[in-house]
Amino acid sequence: MSDTHCCCEISTDSITDAREEIVLKYLRNTDRRYDRGRENIIYFDGWNGLGASAVLAAIAESVRTDGPKFDIVIHVDCSVWESRREMQRKIAEELKLDRSVMVLFDKQDEEDDFSGLDKGSRAEIDDVAELIFQAAEDRRCLIIFHNGSDNEIDLSTSGVPVFDSKNKVLWTFRGRFRLDPTITEKVQSADIFLSACPTANIWFHNDLSAVVHEEAAQVSHDISPTVITDCWLYLSLLHYNHDNSSDYDGDSHASNYWVCDGIISGDSAWKIADRLHEEMRMEYLPTKQDHGKWFEKLCGLHEKKSRWISITSKNVEIQNIQTIPKETTSCFLTLEKSDPPTALPKHLFEQSSKLRVLRLSWCTFSFACPPFMHCSSLRFVFIDSCRDEDVEFTGKGDDKQDTEWTFLQRLWVLDIRCTSWDWILSPAKMMLMSELRELNLTDAGASRSDWDMKTLELTWLRDLQRLRVINSSTFLTAVVQNSFMCMQNLELLDLSGNSAMEVLPNLSGTNGLKVLILDDCDGLLHVEPDAVPTSLESFSFDGFGRASKWKNSLQIPEKKLRPVACDKEELPKVSKISLEGRTRLKHVFLQGLPNLEELNLSETGIKELDLEAMQAKKLERLFLVGCENLRRVQWLDARNPPLKLLSVDTRGKAERSMDGDCHRSHSYSQHDFVQVVATDARFLRGFGVFGTNFHLHLSSTVNSRQLPGTKEAGISSGVELGLVPAVGSTFLYSDVLDKAVKEYDNAEDCSLQVCTQLLPSERHIEFAEGGCNWEFKSGREGMVSLLDSAQSLHVHDNSSITAANLEFDYAVQFRDLRWCCVEWCPKLHSGFLLDSKYMSESSFESLQTFWASHLLAARYIWSKRLSFHIYVRDTAPAAFSQLRHIHLHSCPRLTLW
Repeated sequence: MSDTHCCCEISTDSITDAREEIVLKYLRNTDRRYDRGRENIIYFDGWNGLGASAVLAAIAESVRTDGPKFDIVIHVDCSVWESRREMQRKIAEELKLDRSVMVLFDKQDEEDDFSGLDKGSRAEIDDVAELIFQAAEDRRCLIIFHNGSDNEIDLSTSGVPVFDSKNKVLWTFRGRFRLDPTITEKVQSADIFLSACPTANIWFHNDLSAVVHEEAAQVSHDISPTVITDCWLYLSLLHYNHDNSSDYDGDSHASNYWVCDGIISGDSAWKIADRLHEEMRMEYLPTKQDHGKWFEKLCGLHEKKSRWISITSKNVEIQNIQTIPKETTSCFLTLEKSDPPTALPKHLFEQSSKLRVLRLSWCTFSFACPPFMHCSSLRFVFIDSCRDEDVEFTGKGDDKQDTEWTFLQRLWVLDIRCTSWDWILSPAKMMLMSELRELNLTDAGASRSDWDMKTLELTWLRDLQRLRVINSSTFLTAVVQNSFMCMQNLELLDLSGNSAMEVLPNLSGTNGLKVLILDDCDGLLHVEPDAVPTSLESFSFDGFGRASKWKNSLQIPEKKLRPVACDKEELPKVSKISLEGRTRLKHVFLQGLPNLEELNLSETGIKELDLEAMQAKKLERLFLVGCENLRRVQWLDARNPPLKLLSVDTRGKAERSMDGDCHRSHSYSQHDFVQVVATDARFLRGFGVFGTNFHLHLSSTVNSRQLPGTKEAGISSGVELGLVPAVGSTFLYSDVLDKAVKEYDNAEDCSLQVCTQLLPSERHIEFAEGGCNWEFKSGREGMVSLLDSAQSLHVHDNSSITAANLEFDYAVQFRDLRWCCVEWCPKLHSGFLLDSKYMSESSFESLQTFWASHLLAARYIWSKRLSFHIYVRDTAPAAFSQLRHIHLHSCPRLTLW
């Protein structure tokens, strides 16, 4: 907090009172000193972080009806932070700016997609800021801002006139239970720092539940505030009694806790819980270190303590607990790590008929007859680092197979970690789990040889939606291969860490599978599309290792949770990954795969791919054909990866079908070949490497299917000249071309035959209809080296190009160009614009054939200032010294001089 703030406190216990006092004292009264000059920015922190967002929302509603006479009230709720760009968009929406402004946002977002700028880093748009300023200028404005970012935001960069003396800014970092006490240190520019202080009356009653309830109402408007409050209190109690969220796995299971405990119920309970979990950040929950005793006093948590209990070695001795209270619905028992773990009292859960959620960590109990087996209401069981009492203390196990495990029949979630309790997964037990929707096995192994785990049948788990078998090869090896075929409801499958798995199980029958995670599966040899369902949306294969933790959502692990380097001796063996045809696939994470040689993501929905970040040092073949949403491929280093074959086509199936098999027109036997077909020139921004052989098509259709000069005659050739090789070439369509050429053998004009015979095909560029967006000039520099090395260039049917060299002004251009055809470009004013610099003699030194036709606006083929440096070269050819054939037709404005 800045020392220049004027700090003020409001003594009140309610949202309504706080609203009225702020409006009266800080917004309505213009005689106070902070209303003079530029002291107009007010920060409100609420009650130790609580309630601030609710107060700001109440003020926004109040001043719009009967409050101070502001001309404009801009209420911007960015408590769920996305970016400064999205903040500016919300400001524009509040001002009701017209649709043309929204178009500016969409266009800039598209531009940033091609540039590879992540959404969180996108800043304000200057043109929009100017329009916002014009809309708010000379009008008295109140800006109410919920800042969900981690830094103070200068609203003036969005166009808001915050420093105008007649305007007010009321803002907060708080909202959605953001209780981080250090965030206020980042408040620097506020003139007034306001906070709310509870009255003595509320301390006496130990209750600030109304404020908590109003805070909850701001989280979601379509979920009951009472439900949201209970969900937050549930996690808060756990977090308050533990050092961090990993001690109770809040990130992994928060939504499961809420539903299994009964806080959230109904047909849509799981969806509501997942959505609410995404909107609550674990790092904002209260801790004893930061929030002291006020948390318990203000929130009335004493009513929940017997219902939701959390026992740790720090707050109680397990020997002093005989039974869990009968009203308890959730019990978290985490004992001190020891070898062997502390034994649980046998009658601990004797009265726990209402118990629905149970988590046991570092305990010893009988696996054959667990103390909680008669808890008939159990919905959630989490066993972590526990030992079998029968093995530890008697040396043998008593199977007690006649015992009825009735609690398994109602179980929804079973999570076993670092515990060798294989018997619970025996066929007899799994048949009872008819309602199980989530099964997690992490570092779990078999404990006894006399229990038959040779096969693990999953067909009974027809309702299972999420399955994680992490670093538990014993179980995965035992899984019957066809078990997955019957799991129609399975949405997430995580097989991370199973290095013994060489072949991926057949998942083609799991028609609902959305997420597949294969991190740290070092033994897997290949991934084929036939084994993967078409429903797949996210795929992860991290060779560095598995994520440090997982979140209970249908998403692959975040990058911040992944290892940043490989520190293991065994390297992943996978050599081929093909997910071709998985059109719903949008998210792919690949990293640390040193033996990967071929990757095929054709006909998927991915938007970007960073080849360098993959660190696949042996990747030679990459196929991205039919990726309509693809905006960027990052490949700047030819050695990372050392691709020999790259095939990219961002068009849909309908457009590609017009080309026959042109997108596969290169023989795979030829090394070092790149073929890119894109419908937007901005796609090339991520490319720094094209190799010695390439075909680049910026066009909605590869080849115009017409030979130069045939369009006006109405004769279709069936193939365009842009890929036609010299005689004797192995070009895929040479037979088609030969037939077309023969049709013209008797024609009076033989220039067509001449052009076709001299055309090379090793390095070819085509600019055509629907493929060149030159409106945005940034990033076009990457085309310079391509144009300079091209052997053939065909520019045709493009309505935006004004010069075939894209108006680049470089001294040396087109040294290797042998064949060039420019036609049907209505805005092209010069074939090659070369005005500002002298050109080197090496420019156009290889050009043999030039064709120009139907250029209605062209005045020059080479701009009239064209000149060359004159110096003596005995051996090197001079500019145009190889030119043999020129064809000019229908260029009415062409000037000869």
